Amino acid sequence: MIYWDNNATTPMAPEVEEAMRPFWRDSFFNPSAAYSAAKQVRRAVNVARGQVAALLGVHPDEIVLTSGGTESTNTALRPFSRILASAIEHPATLRAVDGRGTLCPVLPEGRVDEAEWRRLLPGHDAVSFAWANHETGVLQPVRKLSEAAAELGARVHVDAVQAAGKLPLHLHDFPIDYTSVSAHKLHGPKGVGALYVRRGAELRPLLCGGGQEDGRRSGTENVPGIIGFGKAAELALQAAELYRRLAELRELFLAELAEAGIEVVQNGAQAERLPHVLNLRFPGYSAESLTLLLEPMGLLCAAGSACTSAQPHASHVLRAMGVPDREARESLRLSWSRYSTPDEARQAAHIIISALGRLRSVRTDSVPNVQIFPPF
Repeated sequence: MIYWDNNATTPMAPEVEEAMRPFWRDSFFNPSAAYSAAKQVRRAVNVARGQVAALLGVHPDEIVLTSGGTESTNTALRPFSRILASAIEHPATLRAVDGRGTLCPVLPEGRVDEAEWRRLLPGHDAVSFAWANHETGVLQPVRKLSEAAAELGARVHVDAVQAAGKLPLHLHDFPIDYTSVSAHKLHGPKGVGALYVRRGAELRPLLCGGGQEDGRRSGTENVPGIIGFGKAAELALQAAELYRRLAELRELFLAELAEAGIEVVQNGAQAERLPHVLNLRFPGYSAESLTLLLEPMGLLCAAGSACTSAQPHASHVLRAMGVPDREARESLRLSWSRYSTPDEARQAAHIIISALGRLRSVRTDSVPNVQIFPPF
């Protein structure tokens, strides 16, 4: 089975599992306890905090450990009454700003319309946007968007869930106040993430209780998950050069499709993108029908984001980019990882070519232009 849905989640790195194992059993102690065994666990948690901080280019005391990207985003945006976000954000952001936000349109290539961003900014006390889109991989002009907001005194939150571990972030180089990241997007465990909070930025805790995380996020720490997150962050830094080479897999995969004469449209191809993500439209074939065939043929991918692909409506990201509903429903998201290989790229292309051939065969001569939506 070829797994090409790494934007949804990534397989845990073996080194991460190995680092976590002692904290499931032998070092199970509550890190808030006073005895020495618990203090050793506390030290391990703080080492992991430092590893996550190093990945983001920030200070360890600016990292608040959370349950993942959704909690981090909701916590960051909690204090603000008027929030400007882009129309293509992850549901965690869109629902967090619902009722107190304005959505900025994007251009057809998937980048925020900078002129509209600046026009809409006055009157907002915070902004939120993703460094890299979860469906298309399109990168936003982070410096321009964040500097425009900072000039007007608005706090800046960036969703870096898809970007962390894939791009060099160095958050201190930008006027960014908050950043959400998640371990399971970079070969770490599920259920753990972090919120970067710049020194001096206000924060209203989402969870109150025992005062963990210096009072910024109460609740007994998910110690094995945190240790795994730290190790995953360390590995991601070490693998940065390998990750940049993943664009070669994209070109190899597309070349195989082109050689077979497959018509394909790339959503977001006009903008700079993450090297491991493709959002492809196969004109005349619904993504739902295609994914139904691809799994038994040996390829796992998505007809949208993992958070929305089970819903029948077309992608809000693609609609915001001006893609008509029917064309949006023809679009697949393919996302690989640093463990993916050229052989997988070739095999994935051949599986898709074969699946398209099978779908084509169900068409009848009497209805030559029928679209497959969906026949099963």
